[in-house]
Parts: sequence; structure tokens; C-alpha cells
Amino acid sequence: MLLFPESYRQGARLFVLLSLPLLLAACARQVPPAPAEPVIEPEPAPVEEFVSQAELDEAERARRYVADILFEGMRALSNDRLMTPAESSAYHYFSRALALDPDNQIAKDGIRDIAARYLELADLAGRQGQFDNAESFLRRAAQVDNNHPGLESANRRLQSERQSTHSVTTLNSRDVINRDATVVARLRELAQVVAQTNAFVMITAPNDEHGRWMYMQIQEGLGDIRVRGDIEIGEQASVRLVLPQT
Repeated sequence: MLLFPESYRQGARLFVLLSLPLLLAACARQVPPAPAEPVIEPEPAPVEEFVSQAELDEAERARRYVADILFEGMRALSNDRLMTPAESSAYHYFSRALALDPDNQIAKDGIRDIAARYLELADLAGRQGQFDNAESFLRRAAQVDNNHPGLESANRRLQSERQSTHSVTTLNSRDVINRDATVVARLRELAQVVAQTNAFVMITAPNDEHGRWMYMQIQEGLGDIRVRGDIEIGEQASVRLVLPQT
């Protein structure tokens, strides 16, 4: 058995004590790292989702396209472009919208509004004694919407206007504006007919001022008899004498 001097043993213990931290640090550095969390790749979206989104996009484009057509239809309607010009009329646009969307209520209402406007024009033409124009408007109303609830009554009104009319005198609108002497003479002649028939006088003039002037010419021709009449604004100056109902 070997015996070491006490100084040697003390040195060995000191060496061990000094080396211990280094050994522990080395061990700590050699600890293997914890395993990384597995990366989960997201599953690709089903093909059906891409198809559905494409369908939604296409539906939105179609909706906007129809909305643009309806806007043009409403603008044409407000400007009385009812059926003409053919390619930029309200009827063209609303019909086109219905071809793309048969249940579109705005387009259906637009078609009904076109027919209603034709009925209004027919009434106006009938009151002014423009019966051929009135009939044309009624035909167009029926062409647009043959089931419009106002068609039948509008036809009855036109028939009544025809039957109650004594005469319709068309005047040159330029001569009316210039207050030509020939117009004055013709209005005075009509005053005599009014006196004999007690007719209601429906005056159509380019504007209210000229309508009042026409009225005054007839009134002066009647003397003390007061004219029963009305004035409407229209491009074609005329006087329609309406017989009293019996």
C-alpha cells in the first residue's frame, strides 16, 4: 500500500474541489436540447370552397350589372324616353334587366310605370283633341303592359272625349306667339260658335301667357258672356270646343 505525504493529499483534494464546477458546467452544456414541437401544416381548403367563392363573385358582378341597367332605365323614364330611341329607351333597359333577372321587382315596376306614363299622355292628347295621338299612346301602353289596370278606363275616357267634342281648331303656334291678325280673326269666329253651343273651351298654347291671350280674344268676341274654359301647355296650339253634357 502506497502512502502519500499529507501535503500531496491536501493538494489532490484542492484540485478536485477546483475542478468540480468545470465538470458540472461541461455536463450542463452536453444536455441534449428538448425535441422541437412538430409543425402542423394547414390542410388545403376544399375545392368546393373555391367554387363557392367564385360563384359568389360572379353573382355580385351580375347584381351590379343589373343595377347599372336599372339606373339607365330610370333615367330614360324620367326623360320620357319610353320606347324610343329603341336602344336607349326605358323599355329597352327594363326588359333587358328582366331577361337577366326575371323576378326583379324594380324592373317590373319600371315596365308598369312606362305603361302608366303612356296612359297619362293619352289623356292629355284626348283633352287637347289630338285623338289620333291619344290612340297611339294607348296602343303603346298595351304593348308595354297589356294587363295594366288603367287601360280599360283610359280607353273609355278617350271615347267620351271624342263624343263630347264639337270641333278641334288647330292654329299655327308661330302665329299665336306673334299674335297674328289671322289668329285673332279665327278666335273671334270660334267665340260665335261658343255662344251658340255653350261649349267648354279647351285651349292649348305654347305657354301660359299665350294661352291667356287666346282666351281673351275669345272672351272679347263673346262680350258679356263669360267663357268657360281651361288652358293647357302644349307644342301645338289649338282650341277644342267641348259640348255640354245633356
